[in-house]
Amino acid sequence: MFVFGKKRIGAVILIPLLGIALLTGCGKEKPAGPGQTATAEQLRQVERLNDTADEMYRFIMDGNIDKARDKLDEVGNKMTQIRFDGITSVEGVGALSNAIVQAKRSFQAVNVSEEEVKGAAAKIRLATDALTHANQPMWLQYYKSMKETARQLEAAVQKKDKQEASAKLDQLHERYEIIRPSLLISRQPFEVEKVDSLFAFLRSQLSKPELDTKLAGGGIDQFHLTLDALFGRQDKAAFIPVDDSPVPLPSVMAIGSVIIAVLAFAAWRIFKFENRY
Repeated sequence: MFVFGKKRIGAVILIPLLGIALLTGCGKEKPAGPGQTATAEQLRQVERLNDTADEMYRFIMDGNIDKARDKLDEVGNKMTQIRFDGITSVEGVGALSNAIVQAKRSFQAVNVSEEEVKGAAAKIRLATDALTHANQPMWLQYYKSMKETARQLEAAVQKKDKQEASAKLDQLHERYEIIRPSLLISRQPFEVEKVDSLFAFLRSQLSKPELDTKLAGGGIDQFHLTLDALFGRQDKAAFIPVDDSPVPLPSVMAIGSVIIAVLAFAAWRIFKFENRY
C-alpha cells in the first residue's frame, strides 16, 4: 500500500481531492438537517418498523420462512404509512424500499436460497436500525471485517494474483452490498457513489490482461481512506508520522497520476448517474 504521509505527495493529492469533493458535493440532496425535525409520532412509527424488521430477521435465522415472509409484508405496509421528512433523505428511503422489493423477490422464488434470503433480510434489518440509531447504527460493526478483506485484496494485488484478488474483491463487495442501503440512510449519497466508483475501478483493473499493481494499488489506497471516512475512522490517518525527506519527482508524478485516475473514474460515473436522472 502506498504511504501518503509525505508533504510533497500530499500537495499533489490534495488538489484533485478538493476538486472532486466540491464537484460531487454540489447538486446532491442532503439528509434532513436541523430545520427538519421528525415528530414524536414519526419516531414511534419508525421504531415499530424496526421492531417488525427485527422479528422478520429472527424468523429467517430460525429457518421459519413463512413467518418471515409475513413479517416482510408487514414491514412493507408499515413503511408506506411513514413520512420520512426529518429522518432520512430521499435516497435513504429509496434504498430501504428497494431492499424490501428485492427481499420479496427472494422470498417468492420457486427455489428459495437460504443465503439469499438471509442477506436480503440483513439489508432491511440494518437499514431500519440505521433509521432509529443515527449515532451508533449496527452497520458500523462491518468495519473490521471489511478492512481485513481490503488488506487481503491489497496483498493479492501486490503478488499479482488476479484470481485471489478477484475473489477478495467479490467478498468485499458482498459485504458492502449488505450495508449499502444503511449507508444511503446514514451518509451523503455522493459518499456512497464514490465507493461504487472505486469498486467499478478496481474491477476494471482486475479484468485487464496485465494487472497494473500501481493503479490497482492506488485504487485500494483510496478505498481504505474512503472506508475510514464512511465509518468515522478517518482521524487515524491524521496522526500518521510525517517523513520530511525529499521525494523524487517521478515518484510524485506516478503516485499523483494514480489518484487522479481513480478520481477521474469516480467523477465519470457520477456524471453518468446524474444524467440518468
